[in-house]
Amino acid sequence: MTPSDLAPRRLTRDLMVRPLGVGSGTSRWAPGAVQPDDARLLDGLRRALEAGAGQDEAQLFDTADSHRYGHAERLIGKVLKEHRGHKAQVASTVGRVQGSAPHPYAGPRVRHQLEQTLENLYLDELALYTLESYDFGLGDRYLDPVIEQMRALRDLGQIRAIGLRGPGFRSSARSIRRFLDLFERICPDVVWTQASGLLPLADLGDGEDLGVFTARRGVGLVLASPLAHGALASGRTDRALAAWGSSATDCGEATESAINHGLAELAGRFGPSPDALTRVALRFILQQVQNGVVVVGVGDEQRIGHDLRFLGQPLSDHELAVIDGVFSRIRSVMIQPEGRAPSVGANV
Repeated sequence: MTPSDLAPRRLTRDLMVRPLGVGSGTSRWAPGAVQPDDARLLDGLRRALEAGAGQDEAQLFDTADSHRYGHAERLIGKVLKEHRGHKAQVASTVGRVQGSAPHPYAGPRVRHQLEQTLENLYLDELALYTLESYDFGLGDRYLDPVIEQMRALRDLGQIRAIGLRGPGFRSSARSIRRFLDLFERICPDVVWTQASGLLPLADLGDGEDLGVFTARRGVGLVLASPLAHGALASGRTDRALAAWGSSATDCGEATESAINHGLAELAGRFGPSPDALTRVALRFILQQVQNGVVVVGVGDEQRIGHDLRFLGQPLSDHELAVIDGVFSRIRSVMIQPEGRAPSVGANV
């Protein structure tokens, strides 16, 4: 038996999934980058799918067409094909991969990319299709046609929900305004973002963060990178800095000391093992965002079984306050390391 707070969560009116989802465990492909071991990823995906076998609720697999140009989708498709009769629901994205089109959103590009994604996954329907980029061409020339295409795909049953990428904790005020404008025009069913204790949900103003905003609007939330790319499971400072978009060269000793001290404090209270820190990090964000599904990758840096029993009993209010205090102290140093503003890094 699992605690009642880990019951299936409603992303949309007709889409209920387990609160702990599965990420493809890969980042966007870059020339010369070291790629994850496919065998390890396939093993992790199989174990995650088998952990949900026999359960009434569906498990969400989250990937993107931009992850190694569809390779991550094909890995998930291989596993799903091996497990006929599975209950998995899959989310993917559009808006980054351009192909031979003049723009990732040009013409029928959205529909064509969905067809390729479904072929990669051996599926007839995608649970969630997320608009990943805010760039809709000069003067938003492609925005209205894309909205029309997405709604048509939903009406035809090729996708169940329209997603929109949400801002992150470090997003600029301009980016947040852009998100709010697109939200009103697109009317998404779900918002996808990255968040963890180190990188909390974006503050949208007027006392609302992204979690409060989506809950008020009746919109589901998918939260990726809850372990800050492994930092909150491994306790390694370099991974925490990378999650923030910084490095040891542009953050001083005070920053590294704050991270190490904070993670050591959590380890001392909840246990030093990676599993203990992982459980705390996942529990922390799941209990804060009741309309959210947390997605954990299956790569080498995020070794976790996707059996909900792993999460154990809920954290107490006191434990949540202690954890929040630790994360807040780390962030207060990372925001202004040794009197300087942090460097601007990639989205995480």
